[in-house]
Amino acid sequence: MAAVRNFESRDNDILICSLPKTGTNWGYEIISMLVQGHATYVKGAKITGMLEAVDDLSTLNELKSPRVLSTHVPFRHLPKQHLAKGCKIVHFRRNPKDVMVSCYNHCTHDDRISHPRTSEDEEFPGTWENFLKDQMESKHNFYDGFFKYEKEWEDAKNKNQVTSVHTVFYENLKKDPVNEIKRLATYLEVPADDELAKDIADKCSFQKFLNAVLTVKTGVVKIVEGGNQFLFRKGIVGDWKNWFTVAQNEQFDELLDKELKGTSLKFTFEI
Repeated sequence: MAAVRNFESRDNDILICSLPKTGTNWGYEIISMLVQGHATYVKGAKITGMLEAVDDLSTLNELKSPRVLSTHVPFRHLPKQHLAKGCKIVHFRRNPKDVMVSCYNHCTHDDRISHPRTSEDEEFPGTWENFLKDQMESKHNFYDGFFKYEKEWEDAKNKNQVTSVHTVFYENLKKDPVNEIKRLATYLEVPADDELAKDIADKCSFQKFLNAVLTVKTGVVKIVEGGNQFLFRKGIVGDWKNWFTVAQNEQFDELLDKELKGTSLKFTFEI
């Protein structure tokens, strides 16, 4: 974590900041295409430039500028140089109900995370009911958990602790990809006419992007466990309705009201 905070940023670095399961891989591909100026899949996977996943951060010096980097770490752990220089940040957000469902399925099928009950600890992630309760109680959450992570970001923006950030909502990108891609291009200060934006939107549609990950990407891209896709599962908005019971939804809405009270945070739960 100290190495991430002390990372040597370049002036034209682009850093994707997001919680897991909010569209980071999707965003990485879109941004990479915009930077290179054509809708060609990049060979490397997002994890090659993911700050907390790289064994030796000095190896990122070999990447050509502008580097497209990513991280899930909370705001307070971001590279100090990146913030001080006002380097570009793209912050991806997604509604918390779909994040919970996507995270549960990832944890269930990823053998690096899931584990059976032992004498010292309980099964994780267990049933959907147990997992949701676990997350709502902030028992085994990731990167501070949804609410603390997003509220820390909101506070940083309100206090001008971050001077250059562009927020992309997952739901907006699904609903109107071409215009969202053009907005992103404007922020990144790269050209993107309607034709390029449409081409990128098409190449980064869920099924085409998944096929590219399986056939084009180099290196280890772990997306399948036991025949189940967990890194890329459905890529839709509103799947939470297939998982939350009426009671669970009411309880979660109460938690939302409590946690988001006094903030300007708003999320879209269906399109």
